[in-house]
Amino acid sequence: TISCRIYTTSVDSTQVNTSGEASKYGLAPEDVPAFIQTLPAYTALRVRGLMTLARFSSEAERVRECFVLLRTLRDQLRQSAPATIALDALSMGMSGDFEIAIEEGATVVRVGQAIFGARTLPDSHFWPGEASQ
Repeated sequence: TISCRIYTTSVDSTQVNTSGEASKYGLAPEDVPAFIQTLPAYTALRVRGLMTLARFSSEAERVRECFVLLRTLRDQLRQSAPATIALDALSMGMSGDFEIAIEEGATVVRVGQAIFGARTLPDSHFWPGEASQ
């Protein structure tokens, strides 16, 4: 017989709800430190950073607050995070606010609509059962 083991490792970011909006997912900022401490127990996970979606606002400073909060949280967590948690990535900023995110330290931005244009399908196509925002 042939025995084969497949090991998978997930490299991801922990999503943080920096806006406090109910329409956004992620951990509350105050819950992140305890969550990060539990991660070494899950050996298949390799968390490399934090991510957020800023509040939807035309006021740049309100958007910036979300990015500043995530960067500050990451900087604080680096002091106490387990050695296996790098926290090198800050994934924040989308097509409408990526410039602000970069100014605040983003290492990953998501600019699909700026490159490919607006989606032709509603969000409900991708997330059935979710109400359109």
